[in-house]
Amino acid sequence: MMSCDSPVVFLTAAEVSGDTHAANLIRALKAACPQAVCVGVGGPRMAAAGCELIEDCVGDAAMLFDPLRKIPYYRRLIGRVAEEVARRKPAVMVPVDSPGLNWHMAAAARRQGVPVMYYVAPQVWAWAPWRIRKVRRWIDHVACILPFEEAYFRRRGVAATFVGHPLFDHVAPRTDAYPRPPADGAWRIVLLPGSRAGEVSRHASALVAAAERIGRRFPKAEFTLCAGDERVAGWVREQVGRPLPLVVGRTTETMAASHLALATSGTVTLEAASLGLPMVVFYRASRLLNAVARGWLIRTRYYTLVNILANRPLVDEFIPWWGDPAPLADAAVRALENPDRLIETSAALAALADTLRPPDGRSASAVAAELVLKTMRP
Repeated sequence: MMSCDSPVVFLTAAEVSGDTHAANLIRALKAACPQAVCVGVGGPRMAAAGCELIEDCVGDAAMLFDPLRKIPYYRRLIGRVAEEVARRKPAVMVPVDSPGLNWHMAAAARRQGVPVMYYVAPQVWAWAPWRIRKVRRWIDHVACILPFEEAYFRRRGVAATFVGHPLFDHVAPRTDAYPRPPADGAWRIVLLPGSRAGEVSRHASALVAAAERIGRRFPKAEFTLCAGDERVAGWVREQVGRPLPLVVGRTTETMAASHLALATSGTVTLEAASLGLPMVVFYRASRLLNAVARGWLIRTRYYTLVNILANRPLVDEFIPWWGDPAPLADAAVRALENPDRLIETSAALAALADTLRPPDGRSASAVAAELVLKTMRP
């Protein structure tokens, strides 16, 4: 256990995922330094972990659907954080994910001489790479959750450390083999429409249509929709008029028992990789936004994290995707018609996921907590 004298740690998170990562980090901080006082803005998970919230910006922000209403809200929030930093005089500021808001939080801290340790590195390597100037200016150390990020930031003059992906603090490696491909075509296929209302509204009905197309080729195939909780399940039920099995809160177990996933791009694709589950990845986008962003804002060859990490098209990705179920279904049928390739892809995905696990068998939160304590000002 590290020696410390009641340091104040100021944490900021603006989304549900950041609230979760920050909460786990708070628990790791208190294990390493029980005297640490955690204060900040975030959500209910941070509060439950022992953080004194000056504002629940996760819940409040979720209520602000009008972008114009967000501007004054966030301006007020940034001002309040600056006041609290001046009053509390924290030993370190820890922004978590959400760079759009957290740039301002980091700047407010650094202007008052407070060091900043950023957890979940801003993906400047993927889009708007000129933002690296903000990283150099406002951030003392970056905790990276993807293995290549450490070298990327260090080459650009930013202190960085790979801590592991926090997803794998709770997702164990798969111990059983990839399910045997069925000789009778009774494939088990999981449909993952996303975790946000907008994602579900754009994806769910098209996934059902894709399942119907796949079912014409493999009549014995079984399809299961997954929702992380009842709120997401409600959105799915609103969008899906045709009956399909829907499981709630058992996504990991369902994926582990499946042969293939049709997955919305996001963290769930890494969980699928850890389970060795081959997948077809998609994300519905605006044609106009894609035309503007591609090659200017977005600089990666691939969009899907597993393909970015593998630096090759390990899985089929349809990003941007315009909503037509046919290409998703056709890609799935091609995959199912080649069982040997599915087994090879499963092994490659599991090996790739292993590179994301925290070093030395520790949790990403524990490694990040060490960095927080090392970044503190005396």
